Amino acid sequence: MQEEVLQRVNQEEILNSFEKPRVTALLGARRVGKTTLLKAYMSAHPNRTWVFLNMDHREQRLRVANGELKLMIEEAILQKIGFSKKIWVAIDEAQKCPELFDQVKSIYDDYKDMKAVKFILTGSGHLNLHQLAAESLAGRVELQHLREFNLKEMAELLHSNVTIPTFPSIFDLIKEPMDELKLTTLWEERKPFNKILKNTLSIHLVWGGLPEVLHEQSDKEKRTYLANYLQTYLENDIRSIPSISDINLYQQLMRACAEQTGSVRDEQKFLTALECSRNTLAKYRGYLSATMQYKEIYPYINSTIKRVVKSPKGYLINNGIISYLTGIYDLSILTQTGLIGHRFENWLLNELLVWTDAQIEHDKIYFWRTTGGSEVDFVVSIGAQIIPIEVTYSTGALPKKARHLKEFIEKEPKAKWGIYVYNGEFNIDRRQKIIYLPAWMI
Repeated sequence: MQEEVLQRVNQEEILNSFEKPRVTALLGARRVGKTTLLKAYMSAHPNRTWVFLNMDHREQRLRVANGELKLMIEEAILQKIGFSKKIWVAIDEAQKCPELFDQVKSIYDDYKDMKAVKFILTGSGHLNLHQLAAESLAGRVELQHLREFNLKEMAELLHSNVTIPTFPSIFDLIKEPMDELKLTTLWEERKPFNKILKNTLSIHLVWGGLPEVLHEQSDKEKRTYLANYLQTYLENDIRSIPSISDINLYQQLMRACAEQTGSVRDEQKFLTALECSRNTLAKYRGYLSATMQYKEIYPYINSTIKRVVKSPKGYLINNGIISYLTGIYDLSILTQTGLIGHRFENWLLNELLVWTDAQIEHDKIYFWRTTGGSEVDFVVSIGAQIIPIEVTYSTGALPKKARHLKEFIEKEPKAKWGIYVYNGEFNIDRRQKIIYLPAWMI
């Protein structure tokens, strides 16, 4: 399948982590390509001594729960750890076995001076999904993330007969100091691919970026895949969590989050619609976030910007799952009803997450909205710099949105430039310090 050989945007950072002595945990929602990437890496190093375990397999999970991880590794290679060659241990769906982490810690600590064993863990959930003893890996684990396909990866998958050059991230060129010459050059170099990228973006807004859904030829096959994906997620990932007692309520929460994606969270509206307690709602939403299906963006607050809205905005991250849960698969209907704006935000949020995953500096994504009505869709804190980003599906620059960007820049000294992402033309407004970016250019 094509995704087995497709170069992922952050692949270099992930593979570099695989080469380091510390435990690597590769996290991402189910079916985004973690196991595919790991197995491709294993195939690229056939001379290494590999052990592959999968905590989806009950018999393996039970043995680990019985404290037999070290024995399982030594049985697989027919020798003791540290006897001769370095052992590479890959463990899929690690979050499904709470007992795993203390044993990984113990083996790592026992043999780290010998560099006798390297652990690579993958998981479709955060390591604390089951209140695991993940703190036992503190200082020993390096976290990496793999997201659904972004625009570049999708374009390469859908147009395998076209060679799309490897471009630098556009956000890297905007980080201080902003490189206007390189940014303009990048726009010129990408222009020949604008039709392909625009078409790919339209697909992403309806079907999302899960690799396997993109292989399906017809819309009916895509809908069937998404239905099976959701069912497997609920039955395999969620039903195994002891504290989730009502799968139907959990699915209703997902549907409500899909309908409210991109909106400031109204807790009372959720409580009324779902008819559940506040504690249950918080717990279920926590697991939705822990399994990397949902993301909350919190308001940006600093001492110079007062009277901000304090509730977070919530995003059910995959546009395909939103389409399935809301029953809207038609781009024209999304445009006519005004729902396209939130799908557009969702796509850009994924692009931002892919970018920030690769950053060394401390980074965080926020939004800004004052009680007086001024708002900026995303505010990225990267190192000592703040980058405000407005997002709109329109082909023209809306004066109100540009004004809000300008207001934010004036009030936040760390913000040197604002970004306006839309379906219009590339332009750099030096006077207002706003960079207008066509969405296909991201």
